[in-house]
Amino acid sequence: MSRFDAAFLVLFVSFASLSSVAQTGKSPHPPTSGKKCLQCHEALGKKKVLHSPVNEQQCDSCHIVPAAGGLSKLSDQPESLCFTCHDKDSFLKGNVHGPVAVGGCLACHDPHSSDTPHLTRSSGPDLCFSCHEDMKARLAASPFRHKTVDSGCITCHSPHSSPQKFQLKAAAPDLCASCHKEVMAQAASSAVKHSAVTSGQACLTCHDPHVAQTRPQLRADGVATCLNCHDKAVTAGGAPLTDMKGLLAGNQDHHGPIRDKDCTGCHSPHGGPHFRLLKENYPKEFYAPFRESNFALCFGCHDSALPRDEKTTTLTDFRDGDRNLHFVHVNKTPKGRTCRACHETHASSSPNHIRKSVPFGAWSLPVNFAKSENGGTCSPGCHAPQTYDRKKLSTASAQ
Repeated sequence: MSRFDAAFLVLFVSFASLSSVAQTGKSPHPPTSGKKCLQCHEALGKKKVLHSPVNEQQCDSCHIVPAAGGLSKLSDQPESLCFTCHDKDSFLKGNVHGPVAVGGCLACHDPHSSDTPHLTRSSGPDLCFSCHEDMKARLAASPFRHKTVDSGCITCHSPHSSPQKFQLKAAAPDLCASCHKEVMAQAASSAVKHSAVTSGQACLTCHDPHVAQTRPQLRADGVATCLNCHDKAVTAGGAPLTDMKGLLAGNQDHHGPIRDKDCTGCHSPHGGPHFRLLKENYPKEFYAPFRESNFALCFGCHDSALPRDEKTTTLTDFRDGDRNLHFVHVNKTPKGRTCRACHETHASSSPNHIRKSVPFGAWSLPVNFAKSENGGTCSPGCHAPQTYDRKKLSTASAQ
């Protein structure tokens, strides 16, 4: 067949097809035949997840194909088309995700097919980062991230709408409890509760739900986080609590956990059985009999032999020769002094966290400690002035 004959044959077939359309009003590729559409658009049917109209080869559910052939068009406006099948009310629950609010479903979903569930254009947080570039930058700049960020933002957020702000699936602390069951059970059952866990923003008062510079997802270091609330005198459980921010600012000799920026060294932030949310036993009285279990909080760091050994030259500098003055003060019956009788547990302007004064009923009992090169002097309200000297001849040597 010559080139001329071949060209004439093609022209004849095309003319016959057009005549058929003109006579019958039907295209040789009817729009209801999704199978015919996929002969050209075959790539749409080869991905893992197919939109049901594609899977059922019902392209005319969304498209109108001209009877005469040519480009198809959508059968309705994009913002309305999805809701011909999908219940619109279920997507409009108070706080609506921006793309949903303007009918921009295709910002996140492919209308034909995808290799990811729910026809999303990508998987996990990458889909969200395609718009939320600020969060992507924060994640890149932060050493710690909430593990749910990697598993997918929809662990906590509804991608369409929610009655909660930021399209959260539930309000804190209930949302947090869906994963952190043990923490929330502790908070609920504790004899002493921390109001920060349940009031205001609840868990989000202290924790950043996405990224952090400090474990465990704290908004600031351990001390700065606590001082967001403890920056004034407050009342808890009917008892006054010190303005901790003012105390730390005015007294530079800080207790070790505070120097380490870790209030949880001594306190349970979610709740616990001990007063002031302390992690272990610690007498709140001025006087208490000495038992090691009574001071479990202190002995978590300090050597429990400190108040038990009557003689020492190594355990403490608070000694007269080898006479252990911690032993002298603590081991009294019935009026053994507790740690708080002499020491400020957070910060002091005196060495070794020695207090300027200590509450004793309605009176503020002065300590009047003065340090010397080899010891010091106390002239408190509870006894006459006493001086100690570490270089004093030991009892054993004197004998």
